Amino acid sequence: MIVSKILTQNIFQGMRYVNKAIRLILTKFERFYYRIGNRKKCYVCQRTFRRFTKYQGGFIKMPKIVEMLKIIGSDPDNFGCAYCSAYDRERHLFMYFDKLDLWNKMKGAKILHFSPENNLAKKITSQNPEEYVKANFNPRDESIKKIDLTDVPYSDSTFDFLIANHILEHIPEYKLAMREIFRVLKNGGAAILQTPFSKLIETNFEVKNIDSNATRTFLYGQFDHLRVFSERHFFQDLKDAGFELQIKKNSELFTEQDCIYYGVNSNEDLIMVIKN
Repeated sequence: MIVSKILTQNIFQGMRYVNKAIRLILTKFERFYYRIGNRKKCYVCQRTFRRFTKYQGGFIKMPKIVEMLKIIGSDPDNFGCAYCSAYDRERHLFMYFDKLDLWNKMKGAKILHFSPENNLAKKITSQNPEEYVKANFNPRDESIKKIDLTDVPYSDSTFDFLIANHILEHIPEYKLAMREIFRVLKNGGAAILQTPFSKLIETNFEVKNIDSNATRTFLYGQFDHLRVFSERHFFQDLKDAGFELQIKKNSELFTEQDCIYYGVNSNEDLIMVIKN
């Protein structure tokens, strides 16, 4: 009995090792396969390859709500760079910042950047800003400050530039976050506030008292999202917070072929707001 139990445990442990080894081999093969060719190009590292890596199996694996409401956000079929791992939303900001010459506005500026993307943070640092604060509610390392976007520990009119790339959909009191962003920006300061949204609904879709990851995934498309923003509702909330909207249309800056080649969502415009 004891011998049989030990053998069974050893077999199961051996199978786990084998499965882990197989997954590792498949991952390496997949990455090798993705790197062959030149059909796609990463805008950040400028390398070419066959295709971008998918996010959690790609669009076909996304919750049905994403397709039903045509939620504009990430491109799960063209997610990560096969070399530098820059993901689509980060690559898209690089494209916008280049096209609109926003990098120059960061030189000597005070910048607050929430959940800072690695490649974007390096590029911003290279612009020699006067102050660059990297922030997150749950910092992953000591270079990032623990800051709640609904309670920013800085004085009024501190920053020239603020970036919160796909952050507001995670925050329960997002209107309070908008007011804090307005408060800490200087007059004339700009904020980049990308977030997934739908053009099909008139008001935000949010169900109160949801405490299940599975239910949030089913309702909103991702386990840590707290709502589906309506484009009209979201833009009105930004105006109500005091901002002037300066939405930059992707279609006016890039061709459809650009978006396919660089693997970004052609429907995602740049949501830039100004404090006036």
